[in-house]
Amino acid sequence: MAEKKDNKTAVSELPKVDWLDRESDPSKFFKDLSYALSEFGFMVLTNAPGFSNDFQQEAFQEVRGFFDSPKETKKTAYIAKTPYFRGYSYPTPADSGFGQVIEAFQYGFEQEPLCHHDDKTQPIHRRLFRGPNTWPDAKSLPRFRPLIDDLNGRYHRLTHLLGEAIVESLGEDISAFHEYFDFEDPDLAASLNHNFSLDAFAEKDREKVKQEYKKFESQRVGAHIDGPPFIALLINDRPGLQVVAAEGGWIDAPVTCQTAPGNYDVPVIPGSVIVNTGGTLMHLSEGRYSATLHRVNTTLIPEGETRVSMPYFLIPKMEGDLIPFGKAEAESQGAAGYESGRDRGANASVNRMGTFPQVTKRWWVEEFAELSQKHRDEVKAETQAALKLAKERGERFKAN
Repeated sequence: MAEKKDNKTAVSELPKVDWLDRESDPSKFFKDLSYALSEFGFMVLTNAPGFSNDFQQEAFQEVRGFFDSPKETKKTAYIAKTPYFRGYSYPTPADSGFGQVIEAFQYGFEQEPLCHHDDKTQPIHRRLFRGPNTWPDAKSLPRFRPLIDDLNGRYHRLTHLLGEAIVESLGEDISAFHEYFDFEDPDLAASLNHNFSLDAFAEKDREKVKQEYKKFESQRVGAHIDGPPFIALLINDRPGLQVVAAEGGWIDAPVTCQTAPGNYDVPVIPGSVIVNTGGTLMHLSEGRYSATLHRVNTTLIPEGETRVSMPYFLIPKMEGDLIPFGKAEAESQGAAGYESGRDRGANASVNRMGTFPQVTKRWWVEEFAELSQKHRDEVKAETQAALKLAKERGERFKAN
């Protein structure tokens, strides 16, 4: 992809898809859905069921209450207490070499472990992904767990409704979606993220951070595609998220719920949910819907404020190969850089290990050492495939 001289692009906003059109004007709904995911890999789902502005206001209030709690309260839910990557992780240090300072809370459905975490007779994903959440002290935060359970249920319903619609938009029967996603027995990864503004950096380092974000391509600002998920959903209450536009450059994503007074330089669309294509959908659609590079830009978070986002990742069943929709069998490598025969459970597991080293160092040292290089190679292949598809999108935009 050619490097842009600045961050301004001809396309300035992510495309919108109105969920209400699903019933009132299905032709428009599917046309808009297909356009957004084929030409951007991102969209803003307006009137998202279950995510009214009132609910989002309640959710952000409770989640900010957790992050604003004393450190000792948050530590009661420390993520490394168990091997299941559930719970609170401390803020990354501002001098870590990256352009973000972030603390987070990971959660999923409350589940019993399928086996002991070090039972090596079982596939690694069966040992790592299923387990209980690690909750903070209920006396200090009595409404936090009920809110997260509610949020989880709403996200889960929406991912399946939207997943079926996406498969239908590709001209496939929705049964193709159910082959990989079981509503009653899900695998997922969900997070509450708390990003700090540039204020968190030493004054002497702030200009260096700004310069990194001015580059179209930088290895130091966390730009990535979402590899394991089918789709990712997200609500946020401050600017920061940026997406590579269809013809190159960066687009600023909107705020879905404004929880503080003031004007932002990005759209505010209450009651919406931001949706993006994951690597799984990129492969299953043979690149018709491609994953897109995105990042959180620290310099966009208003001075003196912080940004809360709540991403939700739907992951397919991890046994067996992913065969593209309409194909009888998997090819060795498709448009998404995905090689048939991949151990997808190991891929998703090592993705978690690399993201949360504090858990890995305590519970998964041997497994990470064994799997990390293969995972890096797979991420590189998927990212290169996504960039190739993005370049093709750019050529279509120029032609049109």
